[in-house]
Amino acid sequence: MVSLQEGDCIATLHAEGRPIAYIAAEIGRDSSSVCHKLKRNARHGRFRACAAQKEGG
Repeated sequence: MVSLQEGDCIATLHAEGRPIAYIAAEIGRDSSSVCHKLKRNARHGRFRACAAQKEGG
C-alpha cells in the first residue's frame, strides 16, 4: 500500500515528467508497483494521490 506521502511524491515527480524508474527509486518501491499505481489512479493523465490512498494503494 502506498502511503499518502509516497502518493504525493509520485504525483509531484510524475507531473514533473520524471521516468517511472526514477520515481520508484525515490520512494523505494519497485518500478512495476509505481507503474500500476499510476495506471490505476490516473485521471486525464494525472495521478491522484488521494484516489490511491482511498482505494488502498
